[in-house]
Amino acid sequence: MQNEAEETEEGIYKLSMNQEQAKDRARALLDVIENMCEIRITNSEQVIEAITEKKNLDEQRILTISTSLNSWVAMNPLDMGEVKIPVEVVNELICCICIAEMKTL
Repeated sequence: MQNEAEETEEGIYKLSMNQEQAKDRARALLDVIENMCEIRITNSEQVIEAITEKKNLDEQRILTISTSLNSWVAMNPLDMGEVKIPVEVVNELICCICIAEMKTL
């Protein structure tokens, strides 16, 4: 199934994704974090579920959430190797991103 582009009021096109595409995208971005930080996220499936459980997913929102997670991993002293990202952190980042998006409208 192909992504559908929709235009926002600002004239910006966003690629909407179905649930499977969103999970694949989130998984790929978590893989990048793992490779760059030389870690393994032990609860990656839980993190992916938290990222993709919301409706109206688009590629930009998933990228923004993943970029925020990358910053969180980089800024928190974690043991190298296996890392468990608290789902509460993921949810809080998503909440902050959603609030920021509303303020820019």
